[in-house]
Amino acid sequence: MKSLEKKAMKINQKIKELGFESLRVSVFNAPDQKRVEYQTRIEFDEASQKYQVYSLADRASIMGRVKEFSDFENAQNDFLKKLRLTIEYNKLRVSRNEPPEYPCPLWDNEKAE
Repeated sequence: MKSLEKKAMKINQKIKELGFESLRVSVFNAPDQKRVEYQTRIEFDEASQKYQVYSLADRASIMGRVKEFSDFENAQNDFLKKLRLTIEYNKLRVSRNEPPEYPCPLWDNEKAE
């Protein structure tokens, strides 16, 4: 099994352990593959030999900046941190009676106090 496939399996296992399967994620797909609005992505750029972590906004445009990492563990940690922040951000929006980025059971049941 290729190294990148093993790393993808490791990330996907972590996503499952954390209960984040319902989030919109892309793990090691090409930058133009499987893009959806409000998705968090981790990719490996062959040319630079760097891992890239970023999020997409509406119309699948890049939100913020693309972070690059030489080390897989640092890239994975940043990716998982972005997922946690996505959950917290959308919980906050729902608790304020604002629409979330997309429907997801991880925040759909939040209610305003």
